[in-house]
Amino acid sequence: MQHLVDKEVNVPFTCWDCRHFCDRNMNCAAFDVIPDRFMENAESHTSVVEGQKGTFVFETDKERDTMRAYVLEDFD
Repeated sequence: MQHLVDKEVNVPFTCWDCRHFCDRNMNCAAFDVIPDRFMENAESHTSVVEGQKGTFVFETDKERDTMRAYVLEDFD
């Protein structure tokens, strides 16, 4: 049986959290235009990919934010 539980969850990092992010025009040290796949999941840019500049990958020195959320959990 599942119940709705109020929990604290981690908020994913975004490109804005990366130390290589440049400006609101969606560019950074690695890309003139950040690819959608990294905008949707910035933390997935962990290795150099074809078409990028330099050897820049996602790096942050920020603490991960958390938020309160309702999630379904199984209870017996």
